[in-house]
Amino acid sequence: MPKHSASTTVAKPSTIKKVNNPSFVLDLTIDDTHFATLTVGQTLDFALDTKVPKKRLPGESKSQFKRDIINTLLKMFNIEHTKNTLLGGSARVRGVSGGERKRVSIAEMMISRGSICCWDNTTRGLDSSTALDFAKSLRILTDIYKLPTLVSLYQASESIYNLFDKVLVIDQGRQIYFGPVKEARVYFEGLGFAPKPRQTTPDYLTGCTDPWEREYAEDYDQSKIPKSPEALEQAYKNSPIFARMVQDKDAYKEEVTRDSTAREHFRRAVLDDKHKFTPKKSVYSIPFHTQAIALFKRQFRLKMQDWFTLFTSWVTTMIIAILVGTLFFNLPPTSQGAFTRGLSSLRMS
Repeated sequence: MPKHSASTTVAKPSTIKKVNNPSFVLDLTIDDTHFATLTVGQTLDFALDTKVPKKRLPGESKSQFKRDIINTLLKMFNIEHTKNTLLGGSARVRGVSGGERKRVSIAEMMISRGSICCWDNTTRGLDSSTALDFAKSLRILTDIYKLPTLVSLYQASESIYNLFDKVLVIDQGRQIYFGPVKEARVYFEGLGFAPKPRQTTPDYLTGCTDPWEREYAEDYDQSKIPKSPEALEQAYKNSPIFARMVQDKDAYKEEVTRDSTAREHFRRAVLDDKHKFTPKKSVYSIPFHTQAIALFKRQFRLKMQDWFTLFTSWVTTMIIAILVGTLFFNLPPTSQGAFTRGLSSLRMS
């Protein structure tokens, strides 16, 4: 689980490959975007409506399957008490806390059953305890589903950092380290950067990319210590850690190329997951009419549970109707009545 980055890189257009199953690559942005007037249970229910598998246990109905999955996820993330609570998140609607809302987002990601999950600075705005619980939830998600989880975090604590397997450090778009989290600090100290035992590892790693913050060891020749992003990148490419990472990548590619059963099983699982009337080339697992029903049900809940907006729209409609109606009150039935409502300027003099 690569964890930390000092900046963001953008792939060149020529290196971007088409994804045949984009629904299996999930990305969660910084802000949790939810419908504030839906409850936690209703939010997960809609996610299941769009991703419920075609094949289930014998005798298990769709409603029973959704109920069991929702209750299991709520227990897993310790948010059972929020099932019937509005998500909130807006200035007008109060709901669950920020940490609980983050866990709902993780539960949605688990329901989506993506093969690759990306999380962009999702701990922003959370206190240290809630951020740690969030990272533990990601660890649970990764261990249960056995899938890669890519996370970018800023100012992460040491407890959060130790939950991850690999760390990626980027300096001005250049990869200066990618490898095990436990070897990162030792690697940069070996380059000649001064040890800082009182500083957390994430802060130490990002500090090595800052010319104003980093310090060098006194027993090293500073002229031989890499300082620029280009020099740090070259030093990493010459390191044993880089050779080991390349070897692991090549071994994985060779294994995938040699054994095609996993890819065939994945393709078969994708096709078996599609419901009746769903095109084989469609990225969705349910047909169009099922999607329309799910969206109609969600929109109905949004309208019925947002009483303030509903009441305001009704009152506004009635007031406008009364105002427009007064234009025709006691209107003479002759053509002369047309000139009593501000149309006198249209008469020919």
